[in-house]
Amino acid sequence: MRSSALPRSAPADASAHLKHRRADAIVVLGCSLFSGGRPSERLRRRVALGVLLYREGAAPLLVMSGGGAGAIPEATVMRDLAREAGVTDAAVLLESESRNTFENAANTARLLHAVGKHRIVLVSDRAHLPRASRMFRRAGLEVAGAAGVPASSMRRAFGAVLYEAASHLRGLFRRRAEHC
Repeated sequence: MRSSALPRSAPADASAHLKHRRADAIVVLGCSLFSGGRPSERLRRRVALGVLLYREGAAPLLVMSGGGAGAIPEATVMRDLAREAGVTDAAVLLESESRNTFENAANTARLLHAVGKHRIVLVSDRAHLPRASRMFRRAGLEVAGAAGVPASSMRRAFGAVLYEAASHLRGLFRRRAEHC
């Protein structure tokens, strides 16, 4: 019987996206929840990919990263999805304060450094991974691999690329303003 935490759209071979070097943790980035704390299909797909990597032995620990704007943190919902898929609570750390990718990176780095870990596999949407990987490296983590969930349609893929391009430009201007 198929777990509800593992959607049909989860990639069949997640390890193809990695450099085949074992990491300390798999960091799964959150995304918006529906009202009442219900996970979106995007979030389900990210968690499913993280769980698949965990089962394949990419790392012994899953970090669910995301606070979000609602009453229920994204990381809590992500942990519940991982539980439904059979991952034990001992294998999951929660970072539930962040509201954006910059905070995901900073908060996750603090959490992992506190337990002596620094090598990660990063899981998010494919279009988001280049920017997210840069932020996690700047926060002091070694990104040993990245696994991206594909967009569910060409329209969504195009929208994600536009969003990431705009976010990259915002980051460049923000850094420039800090140095002036």
